[in-house]
Amino acid sequence: KQQYMPWLNSRLSENDMKHLWDIINTTQQKDSKGTLAGNISKSEYIEDKDNWFYENVLKDCAETIYFKDWNNYYNVHVAKSAPPPVFELKKLWVNYQKQHEFNPPHNHAGSFSFVVFMKIPTHWKEQHALPWLKDVKEPHASDFQFLLGIGEGPVNLISIPLSPDDGGRILFFP
Repeated sequence: KQQYMPWLNSRLSENDMKHLWDIINTTQQKDSKGTLAGNISKSEYIEDKDNWFYENVLKDCAETIYFKDWNNYYNVHVAKSAPPPVFELKKLWVNYQKQHEFNPPHNHAGSFSFVVFMKIPTHWKEQHALPWLKDVKEPHASDFQFLLGIGEGPVNLISIPLSPDDGGRILFFP
């Protein structure tokens, strides 16, 4: 059975990653730890210089998700009864997660959100095999997880195991 996934799962180009690394390493960063959900020791706001990341990566992602809804597509492109949406990147930050640090379940404000995995130092197979997880029915150490609920139905946990190969992966979601 095909599982409903309302997010985009893609890879950034080398150029996209270079841009992100450049702004992480060169912009004047402002501590964002107190405003975000993460149980992490370091989180900083960064600036998308010249709106480059938005224009070259995020705009297409936002429009793809928005126009997946037939009504949105119809109203904008067929009936022309609505103007095309104008999206913008309001905040951008980087989380530096260390061993045992995590982001708890939380909601994001705005229309869309995303995560880019810049560097994953561990492999999910090693993490799931840790001694204290030996008898755990569903180990999820170092996994990225979505909690997906539709309407009044159950909430499903969708776990995405991560490894060093996931550096450069973007998950873009409503």
